[in-house]
Amino acid sequence: MNMVPRYQSGDQGRRLDPARKALKLPFEMIIEILSWLTVDALLRMKSVCKKWCALIEDHHFIVKHMDRASPLPIKCQYSRRHDQVALLHSKNIRCMSRVAGLFVEKHHSLPVCRIRNPVIGHVLDLPNAHMDVCRMKCAFDSLTGDAKLVSAYIHNDEVGYEVMSIGQDGDWRALKHPNQGLLKKNGKWTTRRQFFLTDEVHDGVYFCSEIITDGEDWCLEVQALDPWNECFITTTLPQGVFNGCKRVWVFNWNQHIAVGDIVEEELHVLVLEDLKEEQWSQNKIIVPLKFLQHQPLLDDQVLIPVKADCDELKLRYKGGKTLFYDMNNEMIKKVVYKWFDTDLLGFYKPSLVSLKGMRQDERVRHRMGID
Repeated sequence: MNMVPRYQSGDQGRRLDPARKALKLPFEMIIEILSWLTVDALLRMKSVCKKWCALIEDHHFIVKHMDRASPLPIKCQYSRRHDQVALLHSKNIRCMSRVAGLFVEKHHSLPVCRIRNPVIGHVLDLPNAHMDVCRMKCAFDSLTGDAKLVSAYIHNDEVGYEVMSIGQDGDWRALKHPNQGLLKKNGKWTTRRQFFLTDEVHDGVYFCSEIITDGEDWCLEVQALDPWNECFITTTLPQGVFNGCKRVWVFNWNQHIAVGDIVEEELHVLVLEDLKEEQWSQNKIIVPLKFLQHQPLLDDQVLIPVKADCDELKLRYKGGKTLFYDMNNEMIKKVVYKWFDTDLLGFYKPSLVSLKGMRQDERVRHRMGID
């Protein structure tokens, strides 16, 4: 029986039989396949060829992969001082915020801070923040891959801001707050202040609300800092909508800024529909809180609206438990209690975002208590 050889010999050397040639995948299909791999696998794939390496480092691919990546577990702990969940790296480090797989971290007692991508092991040590820093947020532009950091601090009962373009600025740059130096000069005072972000509508915009009192008169201002344009937009809650300021809270209502007040067994909500036009909703939204019929608020209890997402409303007792309330069925879905100094399990989206200009300063690492 004659066998057909797989290889032919001749003057041109050995050639592969066309029937045995490997099929060549379109590069678009390769991109699709790679976008579903884990970060560890993609880091190995960078060594396949220069083309694959360039693809994996491209920020468009990074965003595509981040949307598909499975969340990874991370250790969390409730913080007594900040009354919230803190992401921990070590006993000295607190995670101030996270975006695009990047963790903005600060030493507990020092102004030393950094940005870290834990999944690829990159660390960028930052210049010292203001001594009185209380909030730090990072904005990430998925179209360009640029990142900008905002730091807020309170000094002498006044808010101040600093910004930094990651990979471009060598130090923090101060931004003047709209009310900075003016309130006390005019005999006015801030009785309550809140810092927060919305999710998608105002991407990266940093909000601060202040309840300002002038004798018996009061007003609520919402100041929005656009980190990309480094400018403030200030809007004021219409007068007469709520009676008094003690129970008024600013929170996230379906990715819009809203002001809420619990009156007897109802949550009254006014939504800021258009920030730039300073347009508030014409009528208040009334949410019945039927559980308060059986669990009325005591004089020393404060129930704070935290976030509304579709039909779910998150409420928190100040210093106590958190409720997840189904507004459609008017019932409590879940109650979460706080266990201070207890390790919990959280999750985050990993990413391939690289920290350009990364420098490891051993003195900074030592001061942050990192081995």
